[in-house]
Amino acid sequence: MDDLITGNRDGQRQRRKPGRRAFTPARRQRFLDALALTCNVTRAAAFAEITLSSVYAQRAKDPQFVAQWREALEAGYDRLEAMVLEHGGAGVPLEPADPGRAEAEIAESLPRFDFAKAMELLKHHRASRHRLPGARGKQRQMPTREETNAALAKAIAAAEKRLGKSDDA
Repeated sequence: MDDLITGNRDGQRQRRKPGRRAFTPARRQRFLDALALTCNVTRAAAFAEITLSSVYAQRAKDPQFVAQWREALEAGYDRLEAMVLEHGGAGVPLEPADPGRAEAEIAESLPRFDFAKAMELLKHHRASRHRLPGARGKQRQMPTREETNAALAKAIAAAEKRLGKSDDA
């Protein structure tokens, strides 16, 4: 039932049993549930029993997973904001507010609530909330054909000058 459909060496589709650490739909859901609970990719991957590299590889190639990832983080940050408001800085640990499908074992391993760390995390999250995934700083603009041609002509002219050649000679 949990068979994976993949491509073989000849480009044909094949059905196969998932490997021990395969990123199956069940593990994907487990990862997303844990991510929504903890806002921690490393812990969520460990909880889902998948490697970090497979999580990031899946995110790089699956736009639907990117959207689900974002939704899980938003839910987690909303939960964290609610905990901050509920605590009011008291630092008293709370039971997780409806952790959903994530199992009790991850809730038990959550560290004691740290108000200062939560506020710092929320500050960073708010700053990055409206950026595109993978965007760091200013988004790069692709040069136009004219700009690339001008840059190439300039580089060729500089190379000719270094070699002692000139269009004037």
